[in-house]
Amino acid sequence: MIVEEVLKSSGIERLDAEVLLAFAIGKSREWLFAHPESEVDATEFTHLIERRKNNEPVAYIVENQEFYGRDFFVDSRVLIPRSSTERLIDLTLDFLKEKEDCIRSLDTKVIGVTRAFGDIAEISTLVDVCTGSGCIAITLALETDKRIIATDISSKALDVAKKNAAKMGIEDRIDFRLGDLTNPIADIEESFVVVSNPPYIPEGEPLMPDVSEHEPSLALFGGKDGSEPVVKIYNSLKLLPNCKGCVLECRDTHAVLLL
Repeated sequence: MIVEEVLKSSGIERLDAEVLLAFAIGKSREWLFAHPESEVDATEFTHLIERRKNNEPVAYIVENQEFYGRDFFVDSRVLIPRSSTERLIDLTLDFLKEKEDCIRSLDTKVIGVTRAFGDIAEISTLVDVCTGSGCIAITLALETDKRIIATDISSKALDVAKKNAAKMGIEDRIDFRLGDLTNPIADIEESFVVVSNPPYIPEGEPLMPDVSEHEPSLALFGGKDGSEPVVKIYNSLKLLPNCKGCVLECRDTHAVLLL
């Protein structure tokens, strides 16, 4: 079959079909656009289509998700990076320059909150709590000159984050630590700021099947109203003398809890 016929007969959304076909035949989507009449072997594509019809996210199938202009390896051990977290990176960079508390909309019902606990002008370290794929830690390592620490309660997630750091050639710039929330950073002696996209979805909230059936629940749900990890992180940071501030992604309803 030719490219255009394969895509039209896929039975899934066009964009998903294009990504999966390009992956299956080892070409780019741009190549598909330029060669709609080319004959292709759709055998592997057929298998990928069945996985997609079972609600497996495209990012997991192709083991890749673009984030802040870079390609990150992802699989079912980690949450798929979202555009809201790209905006969290922008907010972090602005916070480091402007040093002001603020609340910024990142997506529908999702906000980024910055809070300064002291002078962040001379901080040397950024800490990514709940690093998952490592997209925040790695991006901040590449976008700033700060020392980076990344923590996660899941050793499997840290394996993915380390793989991404090695892929980007910066594994020696990030200190990966296993542990729950802020526990692994209680001993930091230098001044630091925490950036985190913790679990913040309320338990029982309906989600798309792609998410509920395939993404790790540990990285999604934050208790009854979703605020438990967010509040725990925030309150613990205020007690650490060397923590000078934080940037947190959370639900808009959680803002009043971060005072």
